[in-house]
Amino acid sequence: MTTIYEVATRAGVSLSTVSRVLNGNKSVNPAMAEKVKQAASELHYTPSQKARSLASKHSHAIGIVLPNKHMLFASHLLFSFEHILRQHKKHCVIAFSHDTIESEVEAIEFLLSQGCDGVFVTTISSTTKHLHSLKDKIVTLSTGEAKATVTDLSASVAHCVSKAHHLLSEQGHTDIALVNDRKTVSQNETFLSLFKKQLIVNVDVDALSDPFLDPLLELMAKGEVFSAIICTHDVLVERLVNSARELGMVLPSDLSIISSRPPNAHAEISSSLTYSVSSVAYSTLDMARAAAKKCFAAFYDDGLDEDSAKPLTPIFLDYGSTAPFS
Repeated sequence: MTTIYEVATRAGVSLSTVSRVLNGNKSVNPAMAEKVKQAASELHYTPSQKARSLASKHSHAIGIVLPNKHMLFASHLLFSFEHILRQHKKHCVIAFSHDTIESEVEAIEFLLSQGCDGVFVTTISSTTKHLHSLKDKIVTLSTGEAKATVTDLSASVAHCVSKAHHLLSEQGHTDIALVNDRKTVSQNETFLSLFKKQLIVNVDVDALSDPFLDPLLELMAKGEVFSAIICTHDVLVERLVNSARELGMVLPSDLSIISSRPPNAHAEISSSLTYSVSSVAYSTLDMARAAAKKCFAAFYDDGLDEDSAKPLTPIFLDYGSTAPFS
């Protein structure tokens, strides 16, 4: 097995120079650093993780706590997060919260006790108040709260709905309805104030098994005029589209529709639905990048650049289901 001594001899530099280069210290002359990297490559040298940990006083391990009830979202986030960590010569240790606040805290404490430098937490709770005592050792991602003292990153569906409302407003729509899954969007006065009370339909997820549930007819029964709808659940989107077609509407000229579901929701659009609906959503890759940068800054004193300090923003995926108001 090749040693650091052999790398130093091949490169013609001191042991301390090799150590600095291999540990990512940028103070070494670029030409000399390149000689060390070339020597290490030629000798197939692999740094010892134990040696790196002793030298830097870090394990270079970041824990990640994921909820086990949103496995598709968790797997996509984990894939991107782990890939980014490896690019920075760090690795992650995974633990799952078993859908309770107690198990989430227990998972964090377990990972810290195993030597992780810090923990990235995708919290299952609608608030991060229960994590306040651990805030110096964690980076949190909340999909439930828009802003809080413990929340480092927020990917709230409220932001998605707000952006969708803004996009529709820019197209000239003034009467915009909200078809809302109660469990998806918290009843936040600031958020709901974007909509007229008469143009809000709240639906219980448990009632979605009712084949006669028709949010579009429920909206129309209120007697209010509307030209666009923002929807927070895939099944409701499907029913809106099917109902509009049955009523003879031409989409999107008669009715604009945007989906704004949370990042950890399951995709539940039926394969029988041939109409693609535009959506406002968060990218899991963007979330992973932002989380990794926050972790590097919090656990290794790597400063955040200007872009990293900005809040996460959802993106608009335009599939042509909206039209300017006329």
